[in-house]
Amino acid sequence: MRDTALKAIVAAQNGFARLRDDDEAQTLTEYALIIAVIAIGVLVALYFLRNQIKDLFSQTGSSITA
Repeated sequence: MRDTALKAIVAAQNGFARLRDDDEAQTLTEYALIIAVIAIGVLVALYFLRNQIKDLFSQTGSSITA
């Protein structure tokens, strides 16, 4: 039982070491962080501009029906 647990721990450590040393995984992580920051920025902008966006859509809808 102890050997099985030790093998699992060693395999996990080797996997983490491969991911840490892999440049593709690092690049993917960097891109994911950039996308997350952009998404948060868009959400914050939408929150603060929600009234202006609502008015813009209302004006557009009114001009289409007129």
